[in-house]
Amino acid sequence: MSELTFTVTGMVCSGCSETVQRVVAAMDSVSDALVSHETGDATITHDGNVDANAVYAAIRDAGFGVRTCDNDTCKCPNCNCDPCTCS
Repeated sequence: MSELTFTVTGMVCSGCSETVQRVVAAMDSVSDALVSHETGDATITHDGNVDANAVYAAIRDAGFGVRTCDNDTCKCPNCNCDPCTCS
């Protein structure tokens, strides 16, 4: 099993994190999704065949943002930059 960890933006309550978790867990190849609205952290456990961009797109389609960089001060709600361009 493999893990994909990233930050989800725009979650304000447990209903938000449950929505993200449900959307991601329903995807092929995903065996588990742990999402916290309090920290914004998301960890997806998958069989190694998951398309990260498809996961991010599903979350964005559900109305939330995704930050994939490791910059804790990043202000981009839908960041896909590597390296992060936020200072």
